[in-house]
Amino acid sequence: MKKIISVILFSLIIVFTFSKVYVEDGMVVFEYEDRTANSVFVAGSFNNWSTSAWEMEYYDGVWVYIAELQPGVYEYKYVVNGTDWYEDPESPDYVPDPYGGRNSKFELVLEDGELKIVGAEAREDKASIISGKYEFGLKTKLEDDTVFFASPQVTNEVVLSINPNIQNADLELKIGASSDNDSFQFKVYGMKALWMQEHISLGAFYKTTINPNYNFDYENPETKLPGFGFLFNYADLYAGVDLLTQENKVKFLTFADCSFYDFRVGLLFDTVDATSLVIRGEAYDFFTEFNLEDWEFNSVLAGYEKEDSFGASFLYAALDKSLTVKGFGVYKDFDLDGAVYYETEEDNFYAFKIGGGYTLLESYRIGGDLYFNGEGKSGFNLSFKLESEDFPVKVKVGFGNDIRVDAKPFDPDKYFTLSVAAEF
Repeated sequence: MKKIISVILFSLIIVFTFSKVYVEDGMVVFEYEDRTANSVFVAGSFNNWSTSAWEMEYYDGVWVYIAELQPGVYEYKYVVNGTDWYEDPESPDYVPDPYGGRNSKFELVLEDGELKIVGAEAREDKASIISGKYEFGLKTKLEDDTVFFASPQVTNEVVLSINPNIQNADLELKIGASSDNDSFQFKVYGMKALWMQEHISLGAFYKTTINPNYNFDYENPETKLPGFGFLFNYADLYAGVDLLTQENKVKFLTFADCSFYDFRVGLLFDTVDATSLVIRGEAYDFFTEFNLEDWEFNSVLAGYEKEDSFGASFLYAALDKSLTVKGFGVYKDFDLDGAVYYETEEDNFYAFKIGGGYTLLESYRIGGDLYFNGEGKSGFNLSFKLESEDFPVKVKVGFGNDIRVDAKPFDPDKYFTLSVAAEF
């Protein structure tokens, strides 16, 4: 493992390129450093992804292009020597592209009469090829007899992601360590190495998604197993095949996804835990997903979701003969959600949960949940969360029951929880 990591780090050093996008005197400036390139163009949503419209000029090792843009959200890449597409390693943000990689993205806003790129300052000194995340968690139970907290569980986890910017490739290595109270364990969280062309991508992966169009509710087998994948895309059609290994056996997964107008149809077939066939359809914010397992009906999901506004879903699972209905709504700074669970056989167990919250100053959320089930058991929890783009650390404090509406055994114990997360 040490040898592999050393090779990857050496590769990062020799392929690293400098680039950035910023605003100066009301103009948007693109800079890209590559002393070996013969030509560099900026292609993006601002010029209909033209590979010949915005030609950068070369000054002492740095390619520069200055553009006049209106406020808005833009995606872009650099086109080197007419054929090689590169994302900006210092981009304020990223979004998946149709070919298994990602596009650079920035939002241009007018603030106090001046143009500004959102998030540019936060990333100015950040090495984009290496990023990370740290999470701390504390959970302790309230003892009814003593009214004191006891049996604390402390968890720590740090994950480093290495994403070298290499021509026609999508490389990633996630390594880190986690602890449960006093014991630390080092491990590899995921890896992928993909070779990408305009219409095809192929490569190896380990517990990492390589399919950028995966939108099924069904758990993605790529996140659990190692394997080799082949992806094909043309216009709005995406398809692929994975060969995976599980318990010294070869499994496979195949999928297809097609979009037209406001409609989308997806198909997935795999032999990982069982022979599973999943069909999903979407139209005008409505969706439905049908699942067969070993050629027998397993579940059906249907619903409607308007992003950041409201939604509802209905799930019937044949295995435990259960119905689950969920819904949510957001109005200004208020949010509300609820769920109902019902078993159609035996004692007809049921449970429901309703929760909500209020967000203050776009950063502080106060919320809670109420729970009740058919066995006469009830519970609650309260929470406070601090989360802001201007604050690098996310903090959440909670007190109450662990509530899962679809779990029949209800834990009556109450817990105090604290979680802290930071990305760097």
